[in-house]
Amino acid sequence: MNDVKKIRRNILIFAIFCTICGWIGYLIDLSANRAHYENIGTNIDEGGSLGLILWLISPMICTIILRTFGGDGWKNAGFAPNLKDNKMMYLISFLIYPTVTLTVVILGTMTGGIRFLNANITIKTYIGILFVQIATQFIKNIFEESVWRAYLTNQLLKLKLSDLKIYLLVGFIWWIWHLPYIMIFLSESEIYNVLPVGRGTFFLIGFIVVTCWSVMYTEIFRITKTLWPLVIAHTMEDAVINPLLLMGILSVEKSQAIFFSLSVGIVPTILYLTVGLTIRRWRKKQEQSQVAKL
Repeated sequence: MNDVKKIRRNILIFAIFCTICGWIGYLIDLSANRAHYENIGTNIDEGGSLGLILWLISPMICTIILRTFGGDGWKNAGFAPNLKDNKMMYLISFLIYPTVTLTVVILGTMTGGIRFLNANITIKTYIGILFVQIATQFIKNIFEESVWRAYLTNQLLKLKLSDLKIYLLVGFIWWIWHLPYIMIFLSESEIYNVLPVGRGTFFLIGFIVVTCWSVMYTEIFRITKTLWPLVIAHTMEDAVINPLLLMGILSVEKSQAIFFSLSVGIVPTILYLTVGLTIRRWRKKQEQSQVAKL
């Protein structure tokens, strides 16, 4: 089997495996009399189910199997930091989510779409929680980005597909993995707190959002050839946004959540897509410059 056929086969196995494991997790929970998912929540430390844990770790399990036994190997797997020539991209990765979130909060506050609720929480308290979040989310995102960027994106790039196909495939496989999470594990109240829509609508909106994010994540990986800037970016997303909402520091008005939801709103999604396309333009110029030197 040639390399292209092997890569295509393994990507298909990866996509199917990750999708099926979520539903297997659901059946495991059913057999354990845990069908009432409104009581499960999304935090494993607070009693997440065995099925939810299986869903979370299934991409990592599949990646290890395919790298070890499926012929993908561990060489050039995206774990080297490549810091020397990518310091600027590391800095950009660190700043993307805080900058976009601050921009959305300012715009939302100006239009009445976002309100500050808890004035008793000081900046010092928020920064303290932010650092705790960074420490914990960093570990979690090593596992995530070693799958979605260091493996999936890395393998798709080897197929020499067009940029658009790569963005769509990464976004589709990344989000289809979320299907059992959205449709079963996530409670309706948790969905409503993010966006006041039904599960199906939320899933479709989420696919658009994740595909736009994939432009940014894919382009950073293409330039740096390492997962670590993406681990940093993903960590900052979780660490900056989660405390603002979970601690009740601010609230997004339901009538304007489609625009200003910090996770899936139109405004932040457009900003993230703009960042991704700007980085893509930067990459293209670098490639043209390298060709001109030859």
